[in-house]
Amino acid sequence: MRMEYINTDRCALTRLALADCVEIAKIYTCEEARKYLGGAVSYMKALVGLCHSVFENNSYHFAVRLHGASEILGMVTIAPHHNPQDMEISYIFTQKHWGNGYARECVSALLDFCKNELKLTRVVSETQTANTKSCRLLECLGYKPEATFERFGAAQTLYAYSV
Repeated sequence: MRMEYINTDRCALTRLALADCVEIAKIYTCEEARKYLGGAVSYMKALVGLCHSVFENNSYHFAVRLHGASEILGMVTIAPHHNPQDMEISYIFTQKHWGNGYARECVSALLDFCKNELKLTRVVSETQTANTKSCRLLECLGYKPEATFERFGAAQTLYAYSV
């Protein structure tokens, strides 16, 4: 199934296009935006990785914009988790758009998509345990902490959502 867009009350989530990668790669170079994701990476490394994502058949990568706007706020993704039996929802937004509820709105829409279109019964999200804002967001959406472990040199919490 190729879902090309998802709409929320305020946001338009459109399937990641090559042209979007240029803007989204800039988020990956921001130390603060990548603080709990292993740190900033070079623009070229981010760009190459994102461009590769456009062609993945087993994943859904969406650029996030406000309805009617061209500026990209961030990206949300449904992709296989490190444990391949689960699909994971992940998200990254530009720092200037933090605190406006966009991540919550978009992740909620992806959870609906996972349930109604992908017919999944379980979805996970993994975050650094130190990322308390992300932990709170996931818990507010109904995720439950399932496990803690060390990965990428930091304590991680795996959250599970029963769809």
